[in-house]
Amino acid sequence: MSSIHSGWMEKRQFERIDATIKVTYCLVPKADLVKVLSEPSYRESSADRLPELSKRSATVHAVTRDISMGGMSLVGQGEFPGDAALEIHLYLPGYPAPITLIAEVLRIQSENSSFGGNTYRAGIKILAINRQDVMRLDKYLLAEKIRQRK
Repeated sequence: MSSIHSGWMEKRQFERIDATIKVTYCLVPKADLVKVLSEPSYRESSADRLPELSKRSATVHAVTRDISMGGMSLVGQGEFPGDAALEIHLYLPGYPAPITLIAEVLRIQSENSSFGGNTYRAGIKILAINRQDVMRLDKYLLAEKIRQRK
């Protein structure tokens, strides 16, 4: 475990589970982000989906290295945007529809890939997720934690 990784652990509020999950993400303009996060109805909603804030941005593919209710580490081929908000679609195994959440990039790190070239890793903090998706993510994390302990 690298010293950077252990440094990240100290600041975590939630236990992270090692998991490789496919994600796609798009940049969210800061002005739109402030608008969404200021709507108190968002977190209380049981079925509302996030507005499609990122339609103007290209979709990028990545995978998680680990995940918790509070955030995740993402690994991808392209450099992650610093000081950016992202709309992330998380494709949990066994669920037909992705979980959609708004998150911010906290840390970025370049890593040498075993296939040659660089991969990039980002520490991501979840800012907004609706109640229905919170329950789906919580259920997945609990099942994955039990599976890994066996």
